[in-house]
This record gives sequence, C-alpha cells and structure tokens, in this order.
Amino acid sequence: MCGIIAKLNYASKRPVTEAELKKPLFEMFHRGPDDEGVFIGRYCGLGMRRLSIIDVAGGRQPIFNETGDVAVVLNGEIYNYLELRRELEPKHHFKTNSDTEVLVHLYEEYGENFIERLNGMFAFALWDAKTETLLAARDRVGVKPLFYCDLNGTLLLSSEIRALLSFTGVPRDIDHQALANYLSFYYISSPRTIFKHLRRLPQGCYIKAHKGKTEIHQYWHYRFAPEKMTEAQASARIEETLLNSVKRQLMSEVPLGVFLSSGLDSTAIVAMMAKLGVKPKTYTVGYEGGGTYNEFEGARLVAEKYGTDHHDCLLTPGHVKEYLPSVIEHLAEPHGDWTYLAMHHVSKQSRKDITVALTGAGGDELFAGYPTLTAAKFGRIYRYLPGPVKAAIKKAADSLPVSHKRLSLDFKIKSFTRGAAFKPETAHLKYKEILTAGEIADFMPDAGAADPFEVFEQHLPMVREDELLNRLMYLDLNVFMPYCSLHSTDMVTMLNSQEARVPLLDNEMIDLASAIPLSMKIKGFTTKHIIRKALSSYLPAEILKMPKKGFNMPTPYWLKDSLLGFTKDAISGARAHNPDMFNYDFADKLLADHLAGRQDNTRKLTCLVSLFLWQTKYT
Repeated sequence: MCGIIAKLNYASKRPVTEAELKKPLFEMFHRGPDDEGVFIGRYCGLGMRRLSIIDVAGGRQPIFNETGDVAVVLNGEIYNYLELRRELEPKHHFKTNSDTEVLVHLYEEYGENFIERLNGMFAFALWDAKTETLLAARDRVGVKPLFYCDLNGTLLLSSEIRALLSFTGVPRDIDHQALANYLSFYYISSPRTIFKHLRRLPQGCYIKAHKGKTEIHQYWHYRFAPEKMTEAQASARIEETLLNSVKRQLMSEVPLGVFLSSGLDSTAIVAMMAKLGVKPKTYTVGYEGGGTYNEFEGARLVAEKYGTDHHDCLLTPGHVKEYLPSVIEHLAEPHGDWTYLAMHHVSKQSRKDITVALTGAGGDELFAGYPTLTAAKFGRIYRYLPGPVKAAIKKAADSLPVSHKRLSLDFKIKSFTRGAAFKPETAHLKYKEILTAGEIADFMPDAGAADPFEVFEQHLPMVREDELLNRLMYLDLNVFMPYCSLHSTDMVTMLNSQEARVPLLDNEMIDLASAIPLSMKIKGFTTKHIIRKALSSYLPAEILKMPKKGFNMPTPYWLKDSLLGFTKDAISGARAHNPDMFNYDFADKLLADHLAGRQDNTRKLTCLVSLFLWQTKYT
C-alpha cells in the first residue's frame, strides 16, 4: 500500500530530476511512512511512499524486471499474485516476495493486456524504457484513486490531488461544471476534479503515453450476465465466493481487523473469518447522543456470536470540528458526505492496533441494497396514477412534519415525490440530489449552463439493459460507489496510514453478482434478498431482518446545537475570504430554516460547509 507519483515529459523529452518528485512525495508521507523510493529514467520519473504490508523486508519499490528496463510503482494489493507468480516463475527470476513484482513480469508476457488478469485493488505506474511507454491503471471498480494532469506535453500522475498540486506549474483554475456536480450530489466524479486541469482516471481504465501522445483506454466495465440458477444454488455460490474473497484478502504480514457495523456486509465478513478460524479485532463507530443512528447494539450481537476482540469508537461533535477542516485540506476538494468523518474516527482509533481493516463496501451496489431501488419499483405504479391523485399525494407529503430520525418516513416520502415525476433514471438521481438546479443558480449565479447530471448520463450508454433496476444499479456501481464511498474511505484511512480492503469487491464476487438474476437480489420490496438467504445460518435474526438504514450520523441534531457555531463560522469565514464567489445569504437561509424546523437541510448544509472550508484553503 503506497502513495505513487509519476512525471513524464513526453513531448520535450526533457530530463526529470529527483528533486522534482520530492515535494509531491512529502505531501503523501501519511500514505507510506515506512519507506520512500524514486526511479529516474531520462524524461520519466517514478516515486512512491510505502506502507509495508506484503514482503515487509524485501518489497521496496520501485521494482524492476531482470534487465532493469521495466520499472513499476504500485498502490494497493494484487490478491491473486501468488497464482500469477507460479505461472511466471518458469520464465522469470523473482528477486522479492512482493505482489508488486508480478506486474513487471506479467507485462513482459502480455503487454498492456496484462491488466485484465489482475484481481486486486490497485493503481500503478509502469515505465518501459525499451519502447519508451508509460502505463498507469486503476482497478476495475475504483477502490484505489489515481489523478493526472496532462498539460503542455507533460503528464503528471499521483494518488492524491494535493500531491499533484505540489508539482511546479500546475494551475488551480476551478472547473465550474465539476462544482455544479458537487453541489448536486456533494461529491465529484470521474473524469473531473474541482480543478479544471486535473483529472481522475476512471475506474477500469488505463492511460498510455507513447510516441508523443497520451490515450485513455477502458479495459473492463461491469456487465449483467444472469444465469439460470435456483435460490439454493445462488446462496451456496455466494457463501463459497465470499469465503474465497475473504480468505484472499486476509494476506498480510501486519495486524488486521474489521470495521464492523450492524449491516449485512461487514457482519458477513466477520462470519466468514470465523469459518476460516480467524477471530479478528472489530471496531464499530457510534455517536454521542446518537439514538437511532448508533449501531453499537447490532454490531455487538455479531461480535459476541463470533468472540471477536471488539471495540466501540464514540464520535462526538468535538471530533467533527477537529477533523473536518484538516480532512478537507487533505482531500484538496470539497466532499459533503460527512460520514467519512466517522470512518476517519474509527480508522484513527483502530490504527493503534491494526494496519489493515476489512470493510463491507460494495454489497449494496452489487446486490441491490438501496431503498432507492424499491422506490423505483413503486414509481412504476405511481406514474400511472391520475394527475389529481399524484398532486394530492405530493401535497400530503409536503405537509408531513420534519423529522431528523435516521432515514425517516418524511424523508423517504418527500424524496420519492420530488423525483417521481421524472423519467426513471432522472428520478433515481433526484432521490440523491442535494441542491436543485434552481438552488444552484441562486447560490452560484455564475454557474451558467452546467449540467449536474452529465456524469451519470455518460455511463448509461454502457448499459445494454432493458431492465430498469439494473440500469439504476449500474449508475450506483459506477458513480456513487467509487467517487462518494470508496474514494473518501481510501483518503481518510490512508491519512491514518491504514489500508482498507473490500472483500465484496473481489473479482470473483463481482462476477458472481453479475450472474445472479435481479429477481433474487430484490424480491418484492425486500432488498438484498439472496444475501440474506445465503447468510441465514451465520447471522443473528435481528441483523438479517434489519431494513437498510444507511451509514448516517446524527448531524441534523448537531447542526442545531453543538455544531451551530462551527457552521456559522464556516459561512462567515468563506464570506470574508471571498465575498463575491457565492451568494452566502442562501446558506444563511438554509441554516435558519433548519433551525426553525421548516426543513431538514442537513445534506445541503454539510455540502456547503465542506465547500466553504475548501474555499478558504484553495481559492
């Protein structure tokens, strides 16, 4: 696990110096406090910071082939490296026991197509001195990040935006389309970043620089390929595949544990570890005055069942005030979903004991876990209702009193009626929308004609599916998961020099999910039906029957009291820093309406507060 960088002067072929790589590497010290490595090959430079997990003693990077003309730096893990190594050993001499070394030899055998054979979470940069080619790639679903800047014949690559910005001459112009995307969904998706000249390499893609030009190629994307099977067969395959995935991802020479919630996915990981004879340390985050938001009780049921070494990690409003400004500065772009602060807290607390943490990310996207999918099913009926009936339902929904409870009924109904008038794909996005187009225009008068849904629209042509729910799941898998969930998890855990792994996103599990028919994933209005069935003998009934709650914090309440001053200070600080950038009165009104109980503006306020904290640091 590392932070990686690369610089290639592909047009001028001007030599790269080691000094040019030092500051970007320093900015990522937290990603790899154990070691630093640099390679200079004329007009190409590679660098890395290492967090030692596999082959602690011998796996220093960059790593080379036998003749020294292929070099690679890797961030992440290749889970099938032992299998690949056995295949390669008859033809190649290995100098380390590191998973990184398989990359150079696999490249020698298969060229750029070797990426398709990797099972792991990774971002790497590989330099072939013979052909003067730089390849850089991300894993299939985007667990590990990779950013780049391709400007004036120079290609820069980095695991983090902040490190990329520290290269000399990188411009900081704001991408207003990206800002509109952020205000709509409180995160920014590939290929954009908040900075116009900095880009995210999309998941399942690689960038190739060769013969004076750069090209981006997609080597993989998710395809639905349902097979005929019974529920019993599907359940057995899920159990077997999950066990294999967890077993693969237990490889580590350093202490390992689990981030445990009361949900199906992380509890399933603990159950599979127990079947493998492993009793891990487990960590659950909860909240001061958390009420319905806390997951301590459900997590303890599983921890007690499997005898884990369990730890509760309590997050307070004081932690939010401490963490948020520094995390936003570290991200180098705004991110409005404050649940990553809970992830940061449990990572920070658990890092005292473990270097690697397994998480349950990915299960909802692969196996239809989100309530927005049941809303889409109901929406098919709703759209056929007479206009006056729909108007009456909307009026009744709007009159419901505001509740701040976790996924409250009024939140669900109001979200549904707000989106149900649109075509299904748009309705699905409307359920997730933070600021509407009209609100963005009020807040940011210079927004112009930015299309907040453009990032989702670019993915729909890839889905050759008539089934609506599969199309919606594809959007969640390709946009929400990599750029809201996985990205923030990687950033906050690596900020604590900790590696987060995702067994449910192992290649074998992804392939199985694509083969299981939709009717088994969501049955009636029950989400993740087949996962519940597969785990029925492993988990307490309370966990199996528990509806989807989402990973949420009691922020609605905290904004009214313990975080009120913090919120006001963020608004006033941004107004003083750059009074003409936004309409700050809009934020004042959102806060006033939230305090008066007229609306639950939690997500809008966390979106704007994060933006304001970013603004004071980067504009």
